[in-house]
Amino acid sequence: MEEGIRIIETGVSEVVIKKSRFLGTAANVESEEEARALVAAIRKEHYSARHVCYAYSVGETNPALKFSDDGEPGGTAGKPMLDVITNSGISNIVVVVVRYFGGVLLGTGGLVRAYTQAAQEAVNAAGKKKICLSSIYEIPLDYADFDKVKYLIENTEGASFDVAYSDKVNLTLTVPERSAEELVAQITEKTAGRSTCQLIETKMM
Repeated sequence: MEEGIRIIETGVSEVVIKKSRFLGTAANVESEEEARALVAAIRKEHYSARHVCYAYSVGETNPALKFSDDGEPGGTAGKPMLDVITNSGISNIVVVVVRYFGGVLLGTGGLVRAYTQAAQEAVNAAGKKKICLSSIYEIPLDYADFDKVKYLIENTEGASFDVAYSDKVNLTLTVPERSAEELVAQITEKTAGRSTCQLIETKMM
C-alpha cells in the first residue's frame, strides 16, 4: 500500500429517526488497544444509551477489522459501519455510533440505514489528509552544498526537510518513496559524492 487516507480531525454526526438518536464518531487510532479505549470512553460518556456499536480498521496492509452490534440484531449495526469504513479508503480508523432508543422499533432494514447514515456522516465530517509511503533520510552536508540540495528538495513533489546546524548542515529529509531513489541520486551527483544519504525508515505518513 503506497497511498491512503487518514483522519486528522475527529468527525461527529447526529441522526434522529422515529425518536431514536444515533450519535456517530469517526476518529484516527494507531492500534486496536487505542480503538477499544475510545469505545470504552464513549460508552462511559453515554452510560444511559441503549447501544454503543462500533467498527474499526487498524493497519495499512492486512488490517485488523472488527465490529460489534452491541445487542442490536446481528448484521444491522457493526457490519454496515465496517462497510462504510472499507468503502472510505481510510486506514487506522474507528467509528462508534451510540443509539438512544426512542421507543419505536425500526426493523432490520431501518437499523441498517440508520447506522450506515450515522457512520457515513461522521466519516464525511472528519478532517482528512492523503498519506503515502515515505522514506526518511539523514543527510550531513557541507555548508557550500546546502543551497543546491535545498533547491533539489523544494522541486521534488511531496518532499520536505528539517535542518540542524553544527560543523555541518544536518538535514532530515522526508520524501515519497516513489521519488526517493531519483532524489538521492541527484543529491549525490550535485554534491560530487560529498554527502551520504542514510535511510532511517520508511513509513506511511
